[in-house]
Amino acid sequence: SSGHLEVDEVLNDGQGESTAFAEVVASPLPFQLPKLSPLQLQLLNNGERIQEQSKMGREGSGYVVLDVDAPDHIVWECLLDFENYVDYIGTVRSLQLLEKNGSGTYGAPSQTRARFVLSKFRLNICATHSYTPHPDGHYMEFCLDKSSKGVVFQDAKGIWYTQRISASTTRVWLLCELKVSSVLPTFIVDYAAKRAMPRASTWIRPTVEAKKRQLGI
Repeated sequence: SSGHLEVDEVLNDGQGESTAFAEVVASPLPFQLPKLSPLQLQLLNNGERIQEQSKMGREGSGYVVLDVDAPDHIVWECLLDFENYVDYIGTVRSLQLLEKNGSGTYGAPSQTRARFVLSKFRLNICATHSYTPHPDGHYMEFCLDKSSKGVVFQDAKGIWYTQRISASTTRVWLLCELKVSSVLPTFIVDYAAKRAMPRASTWIRPTVEAKKRQLGI
């Protein structure tokens, strides 16, 4: 075996241009998805958003999954549109792009480094987002810069991932891990954890479906 996989599917970027992956390295996804129960699958089919997270303490992990009534290229058009995160995501108060490698468009690998100011507490962080097209579903890894690890966060990382359920439905996953500083009181950590996951994910469905209407799809 050559270690490569022929992919016949042509992925449309939503602007009339198409990117064909003639050969894609046949490597597995670099993460594992949580196994959903029959009840969770039924809730997703009913339009519910599923959120699970471990009791934080000083570190924890969690995930959010929801189905969006739009093709995956529109989901990625929104996820990769960093310049408009301030309008999309209420908790992002400002964003400054520091570095961008690649076109930042659907179907083309890219890496973006940006400085974010988050929430009413004005948390200033710098993070890198690395987008990777994959035949089993595109994904984008994000992680904190070393310069942002300190008083509040010791580490934060995660993955956005999409699964094509049908031509017009996309399942969107957000997987994340967080480790916070020992100087923060635990009640603040628990409070922030409960609010962070919804705020990081509730914007995606209305934003994507508005984009879909805007494009007339």
